[in-house]
Amino acid sequence: MENYPHPYLYMAATSGFFWTITYILIIKRGFQDKAHGMPMWALAMNISWEFIYSFVTPAPAPQLYINIVWFSFDVVILYHFIKSWKLDFPQFQARYFYPFFALVMVTSFLGVLFIQYDGLHPGVMNLEASKGYALGMGRAYSAFGMNMIMSILYVGMIMSRNSVAGQSIYIALAKMIGTIFADLAFIVYPKSPITPGTPHADELLFPYMYAAILIFDIIYVVLVYRKCKEEGINPWRRA
Repeated sequence: MENYPHPYLYMAATSGFFWTITYILIIKRGFQDKAHGMPMWALAMNISWEFIYSFVTPAPAPQLYINIVWFSFDVVILYHFIKSWKLDFPQFQARYFYPFFALVMVTSFLGVLFIQYDGLHPGVMNLEASKGYALGMGRAYSAFGMNMIMSILYVGMIMSRNSVAGQSIYIALAKMIGTIFADLAFIVYPKSPITPGTPHADELLFPYMYAAILIFDIIYVVLVYRKCKEEGINPWRRA
């Protein structure tokens, strides 16, 4: 990553820091509330992404080491989900739910994997020198696409669960801030630092995803705050 400008690296590092805080707080609340703090589909996509970019098509260091740490966090969150899935799916019997969840995991894994291997830039993939760029864009497309879906799922989770179990205002804020810095890195550097002149992000799709993620993240922050108040909880004292 030595080809990347320092400001880009600082923004990426700040994003990673806040996402790490998000993971830690989700795990903390999971143990305290005995409730998972990540929606099922979000967890399936997240753990698939981190497994693929840690062990299947590893990202360059230091992102590789960060991915491995995040994957280990997701394993703990998966444990919480297995213990508390009835919070979100009370109508399911275990004998039906577990095969369904296995299908969700396989679907998510293959979806992320195929986005990576397609690269979404097949012409670039034919140039040996540009394969690293194309693979990096596969990571970017899947990461931002998943993030947009996850932001919507978090809003759905608190509305359907009608409780802040497993959640907190600090989780919501850390997730939002982490994503904002990732967005800024791509906005400030719209061209690839590795392959000069090559678009680092699409002119329409990526800005659309940035905006959609931010809108739903703000909605989630507001909903968590209001639900805490409804339950008589001081949101700022619930980490």
